[in-house]
Amino acid sequence: MSSEAPKVTIEFLIEMLKQVIEENPSRDRGAIADAAWGPETLLEETGFNSYDLVEIIFKLEDHFSIEIDYNANNAINDVKTIGGLRDEIAKLVDKKQAA
Repeated sequence: MSSEAPKVTIEFLIEMLKQVIEENPSRDRGAIADAAWGPETLLEETGFNSYDLVEIIFKLEDHFSIEIDYNANNAINDVKTIGGLRDEIAKLVDKKQAA
């Protein structure tokens, strides 16, 4: 039996980001639908904010069984694009799998 870790794809992350943003009742649903969603998309262009970052961290930790250190000195706080976020999460998943 293979215990291969789930892959962190752009498509998966985009769907998760949309879900987190849409779960916030103060969001303009039209702005979410109108945003461009790709690896180079700036998180701020999607309406993503610091509250959403905390929510996505919880969801990603649960889904991938990883721990994301959320403090001022962590690279996750400097992520600006969807692709950058995917890269940081993929590093943590790969690190866990290698352990």
